[in-house]
Amino acid sequence: MARIFIGFMICFLFLNCSKKENQAENIPYIISQNNKEIIRGKDTIPPPPPIPGWLFYGTNTFIINSDSTAYYLQNKGIGMICGTPNTDTIPYFADLDPRGLIEISNKNIYDFIKLNYKDDFRNQTFIASQSDTLNSKIFFDLYKSLNYFKKDRDFVIIRRTTQEEDTVIYYKRNNKHYNSENIKWDKTRIKFPEHVKFVKRKK
Repeated sequence: MARIFIGFMICFLFLNCSKKENQAENIPYIISQNNKEIIRGKDTIPPPPPIPGWLFYGTNTFIINSDSTAYYLQNKGIGMICGTPNTDTIPYFADLDPRGLIEISNKNIYDFIKLNYKDDFRNQTFIASQSDTLNSKIFFDLYKSLNYFKKDRDFVIIRRTTQEEDTVIYYKRNNKHYNSENIKWDKTRIKFPEHVKFVKRKK
């Protein structure tokens, strides 16, 4: 009887500890809080530097939708990164296309990253969220998997979605024809470089 009781207690403690560890790992990520100064004792840790406008989209961009579905967008490598504190931080028009967004499931997120994460160039990965608080399973699985495959100079940055991302997601989810020329863009939220010209998409 004593052995059964001891065995039961060991199992209970093991399960309880495992549950606490999982809860500790899955701490909700609040974007606005992580972009502010952090005060620890007598030290003040400054927020991360602003992202240059041309660097809002990395070689890999994951967009987590408000209902916890996720989309993936892959770009070409952009090599070395140089910037200054005065760099424009309004995201540039990237000419995103709803057809270029790949919807992914959290059931195979590890395998998806393993197959698409490149070894031949620096991976600059962004997790973009339509919500300020990230606490869904797909976020925790995605962040954990990305950090598992991250190498040397790779980085992972979490930010809010851009106006362009929100727009193309809306058109994709509603299966509507998208033409960026017809969108009423908020010029305070998106920048159109002089060399960018709208091109009408074929229906």
